[in-house]
Amino acid sequence: MFSRRISAVLATAAAAVLLAACGSSATASSGGQVTLTLGDQANGLQTLMKAAGALDGTSYQVKWAEFQGAAPLFQAMQGGAVDTGSAADLPTLAAISGKLPIKLVEALQTSGAGTVILVRGDSAVKTVADLKGKTVVVSSARGSIAEYLLAAALQQAGLKYSDVTVQYVLPAAAQAAFNSGQTPIWATFDPYGSISLKSGARVLVDGQNGRVSGIGFISAAESSLSDPGKKAAIADFLNRLAKAEAWASANQAAYAKVYAQTNKVDPEVATQVVAHGASVAGPVSPDVVTKVQAVSDLMHQIGSLPADVQVASVTDTSVYQPGKS
Repeated sequence: MFSRRISAVLATAAAAVLLAACGSSATASSGGQVTLTLGDQANGLQTLMKAAGALDGTSYQVKWAEFQGAAPLFQAMQGGAVDTGSAADLPTLAAISGKLPIKLVEALQTSGAGTVILVRGDSAVKTVADLKGKTVVVSSARGSIAEYLLAAALQQAGLKYSDVTVQYVLPAAAQAAFNSGQTPIWATFDPYGSISLKSGARVLVDGQNGRVSGIGFISAAESSLSDPGKKAAIADFLNRLAKAEAWASANQAAYAKVYAQTNKVDPEVATQVVAHGASVAGPVSPDVVTKVQAVSDLMHQIGSLPADVQVASVTDTSVYQPGKS
């Protein structure tokens, strides 16, 4: 019963988010000026760029399309409503494995601390080994970064992925179920994880120390890259994003203040989200490709990815040219 109810909530929420985003994301404007529609998750990129003032003075227009998670974001890219996406490595690989025509154009390296498996504060589950035979809710869909953390943690604990039952639920619905006690074990990511920690949840394990790669990507639709005006705008945006990430790392307190105000979250939560999300932007280097290829290989092995994506083949290093803007 719970599984059927959650599946219905997931489908309804995904459709609602997709429609809301597509409705506000026109990709052309009058006068021939280029307009970029930037796909974002939980207002993360938009808040960062606003706090850093990084989009001031662009020669192109920017529209934002907001989503709860990567799955509905990539659905919008599939429909041609979004020019770029921002997501962790695995959901990006999942989209490519599903034949989404995108290229990886910039890499973002974090510590991995923002990806967590949570249990309720009074839970009898104390170690990853205790997950055997349990149901774990994963946000937001098959192929999410939270699922990779679960797979990697189980492997490290000597368990098989089949030792747990997985249910996929969008973050907002999963958070409500977790807070009410219906979902006792939840694999998720920030800001949802940090918000739940403030409410008394406990971290069973996080993505640090190599449990996840900590690598995220800015991806661009191939159709957008084939348009010279849009490709130039995307290149400019990538450089502005790199500068914004550098500003955020050097000014975490100022960034956290803007994050709390913009997203209406507790200042302590904002401070933690900002610390967890501290990123260094850079090119999709051979080292990045090697690390993410290992993610693709593992998730294809356990059946989460229908195809083992060859990361080098979906990378476009011509777009992000550091130092140019």
